[in-house]
Amino acid sequence: MHELPDTVAVDVVLLPPGPIMDLAIGANRTLLAGNPGGGIRLDNEGCLPHISVAMFPAKREDLPAITANVDRVARRCSPMALTIDAVAKHRVNTGETVSVFHILRPEIIQLFHKTIMNAVKPYQAPPAGPEMFAGEASAASVDCLLRFPKTSAYERYSPHITLGFGDLPELIPGIDFPIRFEATKAAVCRLGNHCTCRRILAEFDLGAGVLAGHGRTVRR
Repeated sequence: MHELPDTVAVDVVLLPPGPIMDLAIGANRTLLAGNPGGGIRLDNEGCLPHISVAMFPAKREDLPAITANVDRVARRCSPMALTIDAVAKHRVNTGETVSVFHILRPEIIQLFHKTIMNAVKPYQAPPAGPEMFAGEASAASVDCLLRFPKTSAYERYSPHITLGFGDLPELIPGIDFPIRFEATKAAVCRLGNHCTCRRILAEFDLGAGVLAGHGRTVRR
């Protein structure tokens, strides 16, 4: 098991199903072809496509309580019917363009986000710098983590799957929008550089009822 620092950069996420993971990884490869140094290389193991729900620094000793709270919320939430309606782009503080799959925000995901944010709020720890992250992390990554509650939460919450750095065409061969899918899994992840999901700490099935223990802890 990987050793965790005293303070960990945490992301509670929804994990897309396999076909959506593959679409995101394929779009990421298109971006990397035009920008080989893009910094985000998605895959199915160490840099997972995901939909962030709540991002925050947490004390290592609070992770079991955080996992239990996320488990409790996930068990009470039905699988979510979601829709990717477009490629969206925005500029980050470094001036670079980031492309994402924009996801419509139905009431169920907004409620899940709000409930998770409220459940983990007591465990949000003071920041501890780049060492919170898995591997090296830029100052921009730390800033993104710390700004999440103010810039990306509650009424500002905008679900999406980050695809990488670069200007992805809005029309992609082989991809027809809208893309509808069902999200059935949530996870607590450790963040890496650019707020990528580098490691699953615990994983849950939405609406699965009481699981053995509090979620399935995953050692990777």
